Amino acid sequence: MPKQMTNADGLLLQWGDRLFYEPVRARKAARASGAARISRPEALRAQIARTVQRVPEVMVKITNRKGTRNGMGAIRAHLDYISRNGQVELEDQEGNLISGRLEVRDLVQMWCSAGRGIEETSTRREAFNVMLSMPPGTDRVAVKDAARAFAREEFGEQRDYVFTAHDDEAHPHVHIVLLARGRNGRRLNPRKADLQRWRERFAQELRDRRVEANATPRRTRGVTRQYERQATKHMRGRGAEIRGQATPRYDPQGEFDLYLPTLSAWRAMSTVLAESFDEDDRRMAKGIAGFVRQMPVVKASLESKNVNATLIAGLPKTPQSGIQSSKKNGPDIEP
Repeated sequence: MPKQMTNADGLLLQWGDRLFYEPVRARKAARASGAARISRPEALRAQIARTVQRVPEVMVKITNRKGTRNGMGAIRAHLDYISRNGQVELEDQEGNLISGRLEVRDLVQMWCSAGRGIEETSTRREAFNVMLSMPPGTDRVAVKDAARAFAREEFGEQRDYVFTAHDDEAHPHVHIVLLARGRNGRRLNPRKADLQRWRERFAQELRDRRVEANATPRRTRGVTRQYERQATKHMRGRGAEIRGQATPRYDPQGEFDLYLPTLSAWRAMSTVLAESFDEDDRRMAKGIAGFVRQMPVVKASLESKNVNATLIAGLPKTPQSGIQSSKKNGPDIEP
C-alpha cells in the first residue's frame, strides 16, 4: 500500500518542481514542455540527495551549429570523424553494425537516396550531431548501453540515426548522428526543454545500469561558469588565436540577484525538511545548507564585500550532512 502523502510532501513537490524544472521566476501559464515532472515525494527526495551529493552530471549537447556547413557533405565528414575513417564500428537504429569506409559510404548513399532531399551543402541542420558524455572513470560499457537505450526510447523507429562510442579520450562519450527529417516527413527541432529531457532520460538509463548520474540545470546548482564550445576548445588546444570573445564585466551583486529565486527555493525546501519528524529529512536539510554554501555563486558572493547575501543566513546553521558527497564532478549541458 503506497505511503499517504503529507502536507510537507506537497510543499516539497511544489518547490521541487520550481527548482528542478520550472524557470524560477514569476509564474506563468503551464508550458508544453517535454520535461517530466517529479510526481512522487520519494523520487523528489532521491533527486535532492543526488544533487546535494554532487553526483556526476551527464552531458548532452548538439555539436553542430545552425548556419554552418550542415548538408550531406558535412554529414559525410562527421561520419568519417566519428568512425575514425571506418576503423570504429557504427550502429544504426535497428542494431545493424557498420564497419569500414565502404560501409560508411554505403550508409551515406542510402541516406541520399531515401527521399530526404538533403543537398550537398545546406545552411540548415539536416542532421543533429549529438554527444553524450560522462566523467572519467565511468563504466564505458554502461555509457554505451545507456546511450543505445536512450536513442531507442527517444527517437524510436521514426528517425534514422547511427551512433558509436569513443574510447580514446578520458571522458567516456557517445556520438549520435540523427537525421533531422523523420520517416514521416516531420523535421526535428529540439529546444532547450527537449535537451533537458534528453539529459534526464540518459541519466535514468545510466542509473538503471547502476551508474551514478544526475541531470540538473546549472542554475539549480548555482553554477555560473559556461563551458567552452567544442570548436573553441580545439582552437585553444592548438594555440590558435580566438577572436571575438571579450571578457564580460563581472557584477557580483547582479549575478547573486539572478540566483535569488533558486536560493529561495532551496531555502524553502530545507525549511520543510528541517521541520519534519523524520530524522532522514532533517539530515537532508542540513545537507542542503552545506550544499548551498558551496555553490559557486554563493561562494563568490560571500567573498565579495559589495554583495548583500543575507538570504544565506536563513538556512539551517549546521553545514554537516549525513549525505556523503560523490568524488566525481561531471560536465554540463550547453545551452
